[in-house]
Amino acid sequence: SRITHILSVASLGVRYRKRSYCLFGKETKSADSWSASAVGEKRLLNEIWCGNTMTMIFRVTTLAATLLLLCPVQTQGSQDFGRNDEVWQLPGLAKQTSFRHYSGYLRVGGSRLLHYWYVESERSPETDPVVLWMNGGPGCSSLLGLMTELGPFHMASDGLNLTMNPYSWNKVANVIFLEAPAGVGFSYDPSGDYHTNDDQTADDNYLAVQQFFAKFPNLRDHDFYITGESYGGIYVPMLASRVLQDPRGIRLKGIAIGNGFLDAQLLGNALVFFGYYHGLYGLSLWTRLTENCCNGSVSQHSCNFQGHVSDKCSKAVEEASYVIRDEGLNIYNLYDRCEDRDNSSRHFRVHGLRGTTRMDRSRELMLKSLNRALTTPNLRLEPPCVDEETVIRDFNREDVKVALHVDKSPLRWSTCRDVLKYKSQYETMRPVVKELVDSGTLKTLIYNGDVDMACNFLGDE
Repeated sequence: SRITHILSVASLGVRYRKRSYCLFGKETKSADSWSASAVGEKRLLNEIWCGNTMTMIFRVTTLAATLLLLCPVQTQGSQDFGRNDEVWQLPGLAKQTSFRHYSGYLRVGGSRLLHYWYVESERSPETDPVVLWMNGGPGCSSLLGLMTELGPFHMASDGLNLTMNPYSWNKVANVIFLEAPAGVGFSYDPSGDYHTNDDQTADDNYLAVQQFFAKFPNLRDHDFYITGESYGGIYVPMLASRVLQDPRGIRLKGIAIGNGFLDAQLLGNALVFFGYYHGLYGLSLWTRLTENCCNGSVSQHSCNFQGHVSDKCSKAVEEASYVIRDEGLNIYNLYDRCEDRDNSSRHFRVHGLRGTTRMDRSRELMLKSLNRALTTPNLRLEPPCVDEETVIRDFNREDVKVALHVDKSPLRWSTCRDVLKYKSQYETMRPVVKELVDSGTLKTLIYNGDVDMACNFLGDE
């Protein structure tokens, strides 16, 4: 109740983010705006703390009695708004944020628990839209998107401190980062069963969205957008389809997919064109590819590099894929440098399958579009283009996990999870995307980086 909340703050010390009170006889000020209820609490606490000891005891007693008589008791959960999940102090931040943020769990199918991190808009959290973000994989954490892409926090170069991202999406929107399916990041299943597929993941994501709006009912009337990247090309349309069919009060307004895995065949065929157009292989190999795989006409619709129409075609595609999957290439930005974490950029370290990186997952997804696999299925060459070690170390710190209210899961946090037994069911999202567009109610954005090979722009176009 409100009473318990106020007295707890009075007895334990002030723990409000940027909400300063009169302590030890001196009242401090805060520039932050306050809600009406928070202002009331501040004034009451100032009255309590700004007197001598006997006066303070008397005021606490009087305050409690007065509140019991005059204030309506608020049962837990009726107006919770995720208060128990609020992050008060995030290790590594030099100063507190100007916005609220929350971290906790959403219960979905079976005993599965999905972790979310919700950051309020800096502009107008009361009116700005709600945006759900999902990284791909499958099996990669959306907290990687939060910490290295569109979230408000980025790791500093020292690997210990956090900096603020001036381009964070929460400048203009309330953003939810969902770790899905169970087994990814801090999400887990107490039963230890991590077998899943596209349909179960979509069902769980739908339940997670419903649980989120039940936890934050004040957001239910906001416009809602579903966004993601990479294998989010599967996650986003399938979740949007379920919300569209059974909205239950959710105001779904649109979707956005960046470099999405939308159609394996189109992406595979386009990847071979992409490699030639960017000079990864020369005219000799390109001639053999087009003569043996393109049915007399060179176009993305007549060429079939994915289907292996003949032995000669298969051999040429294998040669092309060998070049494309070169671990020295940065598949997220073909023209960017690809540096090792120990600065030995021309050496690659062979590891077992534990601790897969986002680059590994993207490379596997890229090769899947060509019906190719890594030549050493029990080993992997760790591509050195993306340094994720600082994020991994940060999220496995005990003080960080306590701050984020995460459970003591048996799983260590990693960018992408090998314990996940994921079965892909759909090779294309074309019918689902068409359904969403044809609904006439949704804005649809499909966008790509022009030098991203993982899910290239030619295929998605």
